Amino acid sequence: MAVALLSAFSAAADIAAGKAAFKAENYDKALSAFRPDAQAGKAEAQYWMGRLYEGGYGVEEDARAAFEWFEKAADQGHADAQRIVGAFYASGKVVGQSPSMAAKWYARAAEAGNVKAMRNLGSMHLDGRGVKRDIKKAISLFEKAAAKGYGKAMRNLGYIYYFGEGVPRDTKKAAEYFAAAAKAGSSRAKYDIGRLYYRGDGVERDLKRAATHFMEASREGEAMAQIFLGRMYMRGEGVKRDRQEAYFWLTLAAAEEPDKTKFLLESLESALSGDQVAAATERAKKFRPE
Repeated sequence: MAVALLSAFSAAADIAAGKAAFKAENYDKALSAFRPDAQAGKAEAQYWMGRLYEGGYGVEEDARAAFEWFEKAADQGHADAQRIVGAFYASGKVVGQSPSMAAKWYARAAEAGNVKAMRNLGSMHLDGRGVKRDIKKAISLFEKAAAKGYGKAMRNLGYIYYFGEGVPRDTKKAAEYFAAAAKAGSSRAKYDIGRLYYRGDGVERDLKRAATHFMEASREGEAMAQIFLGRMYMRGEGVKRDRQEAYFWLTLAAAEEPDKTKFLLESLESALSGDQVAAATERAKKFRPE
């Protein structure tokens, strides 16, 4: 009994050391800490070996080896490893694409309380991929994940109520879910709630609040929010009119949405001086999402 307790304590210490090394980006040390316990069959260490091989951290990137380590941990009930195995089957990466196998692994992880797996499985029920289409089941899974604070699941619920999919359309409730998701840190939800305030859809129209939400999402790299914010600076909607600021945000958005920004940028170029365009472009080059 004493030997078993000592062994368990040692393994926990090694895994803690490996996590600390991983966080510090000392991947060689992390590998040395995780490998012995992974080879000894410890699920947590096997999961982290999967992370190392998947990202090429301290080892050559190897999706096959990553999958094998994740699968070993998943077979022992490691919930996040189960979710990742499901993701492999969903994408077809390394293993043959199998929505039904993806759903199986997501379900196991969801039962263990993994919120990401709950959302993934909910999406599969919503679309009827790998499982029977069941909107009530999808909503139930999204609600369980949302109750645990998972912003992406809140956003899913926002869209379900916004479009009235399987439930009566309720834009007010959709706005509440988008707002909750934004508060939970979802940058896309910050764009969603900004759009509702911009249009007065489910909430009272408020251009200043719309601009605030678009600004938050834009700083986090959301291209559509950057487009809305750029147009608001062009027109002076909810913010003081500033064509150079508009050019800056639209230049950032152009990297992802060139077709949606081309005309706007061209119209701004005719209204700005060459120095103003150059200054905004230089700012855009230095931009890093928060």
